[in-house]
Amino acid sequence: MVDEARRALRKYYLWSSTLLIKLTYCRYLHDIINGKIRRPNLTILTETWVNKINVVNDKVTGIDITFKDGKRRQLFAKAETILCGGAFDTPKLMLHSGIGPRKQLEDLKIPVIKNLPGVGESLQDHPETIIMWELNTRVPENQTTMDSDAGVFLRREPTNAAGEDGNAADIMMHCYQIPFTFNTGRLGYPGPAEGFAFCMTPNIPRPRSRGRMWLNSSDPSEKPSIDFQYFTDAEDYDAKTLVAGIKAARKIAQQAPFSNWLLREVAPGPACQTDEEISEYARRAAHTVYHPVGTTKMGRADDPMAVVDPELKVYGLKGLRIADAGVMPEIPSINPMVTVLAIGERAAELIAASAGWRGENVSKL
Repeated sequence: MVDEARRALRKYYLWSSTLLIKLTYCRYLHDIINGKIRRPNLTILTETWVNKINVVNDKVTGIDITFKDGKRRQLFAKAETILCGGAFDTPKLMLHSGIGPRKQLEDLKIPVIKNLPGVGESLQDHPETIIMWELNTRVPENQTTMDSDAGVFLRREPTNAAGEDGNAADIMMHCYQIPFTFNTGRLGYPGPAEGFAFCMTPNIPRPRSRGRMWLNSSDPSEKPSIDFQYFTDAEDYDAKTLVAGIKAARKIAQQAPFSNWLLREVAPGPACQTDEEISEYARRAAHTVYHPVGTTKMGRADDPMAVVDPELKVYGLKGLRIADAGVMPEIPSINPMVTVLAIGERAAELIAASAGWRGENVSKL
């Protein structure tokens, strides 16, 4: 059963990942690679590792790189260096370059180039849990696009409970016809047969817990440590959101046409009823949805944890910007990808503007 679930889940992620890659490719690279647009100022180096950001007198001069064959080169920036490695690889590179929290760098004997306490901190994600039923009838074949054709968006808190969030959804759920048994199986719950599973996945769109990532070694080839610190917010908001999500999912399942298909609730099961029981189950069965943001967050100059300013420039260094999910001070309710693309678009405008571009007579950069 676990193997069946893995195959189904892998098929879904391959499909969705390939689609997103194709969409991004078509938007930004397709015309260039096909020769419709000439970009002599663009060179793409594949299978190349960036080892270090080079800084002289608080000015970023370029980077050190290593090719697949082990040869090393130093690249010099004519204008600026832009980091786009994502919420993990960008801060990892910065830390190995001596840009980050002083104590962490000194403990690893990495020379401190710039003390920036926020590098690797303020990590956020969209944690979610799962409630699963066994169906009384097999899901018909070829009637679902990606085994998840419905979503649920709910509001559990009063209007503007978080300040100015209005009535924006604070619970989100996908509805799947895949037996997501990775965590439930680990907890001892049975898994429905292939084709006989229905799941809802209560998700926290605006979590309040904050995690971090950090280095274990000065060796760039060693992976960093990552701790999302799920469900550690002082108000217990995140855990309560999952409890509300499980309860809402059960109410939905009691209504036709869902109720006509359901044989039994498999996980957490009908015996799990109190808020305390639901919370314990939901937290133990929770998982990531791979939306890390915030580890090089944008903020005001007087915020000690801010890494970049409103123009994406790294505080205290000249010639260095970041344009990826790490700059988000708070995670958006939606999947971050569209926001990441918007950050990239805005970064292109800011960089071009600093070189004298004013937007005249150019439809796109």
